[in-house]
Amino acid sequence: MCCLRHSTITRTRGVALVIVLAFVVLLAGIVVAYLTRTGTDRQLAQETFNETSSDQLARAALDIIVADFKQEITNGSTTSTAGSATIYAPSSNATIVPQRSGTQAAIPNLIRRSVSPDLISFPGVGSRASAVNSTTDVSSNGRFVSLARWNSHYLIPKINLADDTSDPVAAFVAPDWVLLSRIGPSIQTGVDTGSIALNNRLVTNANYIIGRYAYAVYDEGGLLDINVAGFPSPTPAPATIAGRKGAIAFADLTALPTTGSSFVSNTAINRIIGWRNYATVQPTGAFPNFTFNATSGSAFATYFLDTARNFGTVATTVSGGRTDQAFVSRAQLIQLRADIAGSANMLQYLGTFSRDQNKPTWRIAPTAPLANRFALAKLAEVVPSPPNPAAVKADFGLVWKSDHWEYWSASGSAEQSSIPAITGPSPDFFQLLSYGRSNPLIAETLTIGASLIDQYDADNTTTVIEYAGGPPPSRAYGMESLAVPTPSPAPSPPAGAVILNRPFRNVGEFGYAYKTSTATLDFKSNNLDGALLDLFTYNTANPRPGIVSLNTRNSSVLAAIIKGALPTEAAAMGITNAQATSAATSIISASTIQPAMGRQDVSRLASAPASAPFTLNEENRETIARALAEVGQTRTWGLLIDVIAQSGRYPPTATSLANFVVESEKRYWLHVAIDRFTGEIIDQQLEAVYE
Repeated sequence: MCCLRHSTITRTRGVALVIVLAFVVLLAGIVVAYLTRTGTDRQLAQETFNETSSDQLARAALDIIVADFKQEITNGSTTSTAGSATIYAPSSNATIVPQRSGTQAAIPNLIRRSVSPDLISFPGVGSRASAVNSTTDVSSNGRFVSLARWNSHYLIPKINLADDTSDPVAAFVAPDWVLLSRIGPSIQTGVDTGSIALNNRLVTNANYIIGRYAYAVYDEGGLLDINVAGFPSPTPAPATIAGRKGAIAFADLTALPTTGSSFVSNTAINRIIGWRNYATVQPTGAFPNFTFNATSGSAFATYFLDTARNFGTVATTVSGGRTDQAFVSRAQLIQLRADIAGSANMLQYLGTFSRDQNKPTWRIAPTAPLANRFALAKLAEVVPSPPNPAAVKADFGLVWKSDHWEYWSASGSAEQSSIPAITGPSPDFFQLLSYGRSNPLIAETLTIGASLIDQYDADNTTTVIEYAGGPPPSRAYGMESLAVPTPSPAPSPPAGAVILNRPFRNVGEFGYAYKTSTATLDFKSNNLDGALLDLFTYNTANPRPGIVSLNTRNSSVLAAIIKGALPTEAAAMGITNAQATSAATSIISASTIQPAMGRQDVSRLASAPASAPFTLNEENRETIARALAEVGQTRTWGLLIDVIAQSGRYPPTATSLANFVVESEKRYWLHVAIDRFTGEIIDQQLEAVYE
């Protein structure tokens, strides 16, 4: 009995021991799992913290860079006020454009990069970079930014045109790091020691480094916005449509170089246009093999020749369950292009974001800035016995009297003997003609206006405008093509006169209008008439996308705009690729020496090409004005800011600025449009870059 009890007790104790051991093992497992999970959570929390830190650093860096550009505008301007607005008039031609720093001539799109030392000219603001390079100075934990990564947007020319790699030309030097302390960016020369060392975490140490960023800025406003630019093949009626330009959609993308002596193919362009404007144009086939015909070409032209359409939005047309599309990011453009062999090089000429205020830059009106440019389509109002006489008087100051017009001005109640001075932001047609040409005699202004009306309308009856100045009342006459004009006192056209008798397609076509009985407006040299190019417009959308900076350094962009332009109204063939490239090179040389202040400078730039056909006669020489004036601008700084930010620290063992420890990294491409004359950010788009 005793042995039995002892055996039972032993077994009970053994079971208890097993249970206890099982609980110990289970508890140990729980503790290990807890510690593992806690460590993982802590690691994840730390990674999340670091990622958040680098994101905040990147966004802060972008704010600093944009603020520096706005400060540059202030530094390089003489300011005035108009109501509650401040107007920043450039103090010289040199300050109409962003100052360049750390750039090379072989990289036309590059405006500046963070560089040490930063020798940027006033009014530019230095980058505050320290002497530690983002590529060659490898961090303590082996991090650096390769040259190929810096060119992953392909805005820098490639070193090898035969492949799709993003390796830039040898002239490109990677940006230097801007070190961020607790109080912001500052130039550092070394890690230092003691209480002011960059690696001293002491809370009173303002020099303690919490991160760094490097950046490069590109002239996206000097590129062709692929959301608007380019037309399909076969060309939509070139002699009457594309050749007369008037819209950036008629820029010929086959002028853009690809590999060696090759250029972008029509196949590649059709792929982009078919994807972009599928519902509007309705090509046959499916991506990537689209086919266009006369019907689709006509639909394309009708869409892009809309005088009021804002091409910053996508048309709502639906075809086959599909709509038009837009490139919402540069990464999307790069991806779409990726399967077009040998086309990577064309990306340096294309952008995806552009905005421009459709307002004059030529001068400020006496009491206020001019609110808008005058719409060319309003000339359709001026017909005998107009159906809307109130609109004609408001827009032109004209009143119809039986067989002629009388000039009363928009606010007058009788014939005027002079053109009234501009007193508000929206002057009438003749006020702009007078103001733009420094207020000549009323006879000259009314003669130009009458000639413009005759160029625009389809009839052969010379426009007559009567004004006070008699007795008898004085009259100004336009110019029609009849050898014996109607009415008979009107002047006969000189030999070789070109009368369009159709609506204007671009403001450069004003050059066909006569200012005297023998001389037309001059858009081929630096003269009084050029300001008119800045005061009138074909498309009235505001803001407008797709307008290119006249001060671009990218000659292929200008060549694409000029290629195909008709050198004369009667021409059947447009400007060739070689002619356009030569002209573009000459224009960029001229604008580099003296940047264009506004569209009035197009007439000066038109004198730059020194070879045929641009030197043959006045009509040929004004081809540049007809091609560039309507789609060019100078008042918007369109920038793509490429910033890479890294959170991290300098360890206690750091001895040089290269010994930074990277904890996390964030990269953004900021597309931003800044109005040079107001300092206003017109629009911006932040594009996160994932690599």
